[in-house]
Amino acid sequence: MSDLLRSFPPGESNKILWMAAKIVGFFIFKIFFLLEIKGKENIPSQSNFVIAANHSSFLDPPLIGYLFSKPIAYFTKQEQLHGLFGLLITRLGAIPLSQSSMGRSDIRMALNVIKRGKCLLIFPEGTRSRTGKFLPAKPGIGFIVHRAKVPVLPIYIKGSFKAMPPGRNFIRPGKIIIKIGKPCHFSHTQTYQEIADEVMKNIIELSK
Repeated sequence: MSDLLRSFPPGESNKILWMAAKIVGFFIFKIFFLLEIKGKENIPSQSNFVIAANHSSFLDPPLIGYLFSKPIAYFTKQEQLHGLFGLLITRLGAIPLSQSSMGRSDIRMALNVIKRGKCLLIFPEGTRSRTGKFLPAKPGIGFIVHRAKVPVLPIYIKGSFKAMPPGRNFIRPGKIIIKIGKPCHFSHTQTYQEIADEVMKNIIELSK
């Protein structure tokens, strides 16, 4: 318990808690949702890169985290970090956003996390889709990728919106499919928005 309460750098995970979450995730995702994963061979062997996925459910971060053999970091809104649940997810790599959308301090935090050799999950849309449809990409991911000079792993999640859309507090059983694309590299001549748009385009292509 003392290890759980100990201070961690933003984005770092408690390894014992993370392993326990992986075991719980296996039973929930594989049995409850019949999780199907496609393209796992596309996950890079290098230690740090950006993971980009569509976002329409509270289930998306743990679903993405389940794919990897080591803990990842991701941003979440401040209101999700209250009480015991907030303590748990910060010990599983959650980083609180300083405001409702990604600001300068958050971008600096993201770059530091990547510099420490971590993989960082970013949702290019910036928020959960309330309809399950794709939203336009925001430039924040473009800025981070441009500055960090790391590849982006595009991921498409199908079925999480039906399982637990925004506003619902209970889970509905159903099939979830995750498609992992090939890592993408970007030119330093591209603008932040161009990078963000291309990342989103790659995610959308995986949905077809």
